[in-house]
Amino acid sequence: MAPSEREVAQRSQEKFEFYLVGLAFTLLALSIQTAKFGQSNLSDAFELSGWVSLAVSGLIGLWRLEYIPVIRTKIAIKAEFDEKIDELRELELKGVKELFVLESQANQSIEDRLSEYKKGVSVLDPVITKLEKHGSVKYQIHRYTFVVGVFLLMFARGYIPMKKIILALLHCVT
Repeated sequence: MAPSEREVAQRSQEKFEFYLVGLAFTLLALSIQTAKFGQSNLSDAFELSGWVSLAVSGLIGLWRLEYIPVIRTKIAIKAEFDEKIDELRELELKGVKELFVLESQANQSIEDRLSEYKKGVSVLDPVITKLEKHGSVKYQIHRYTFVVGVFLLMFARGYIPMKKIILALLHCVT
């Protein structure tokens, strides 16, 4: 069976997230290995700032990835509870008043069982919302510190050559 568009989108997003975390650490490692200090204090400051920015990006990205399974597990449990609520309402519409519950090995009213599942949903909703909000904040930090880190490294590496070009152009004009 072919994957749904939602599954394809989810896999693409997951691949992108892993790629971005890996890219942050790869660029950090490459910039550390190829750094040349001492030519310009400004360039050195931007180089080090770029390293910090990429390190923060990578670490925050890893932290975010660590919590994705936690969020998805909670969402799956909530979906199971919602499904059970729908099943119980369907039984209720058919006139069933109580059912046998395996966990307690006793009969329980549909109304009480519905109440338990609704309570579970009400407990999970704020937890999921909080986890998703934190995940979103982490993603924004990860993303923007990555972009800032790349630009800081570009400026650090391009500052001296650009300065030489500008001075050469000014020298030619005069």
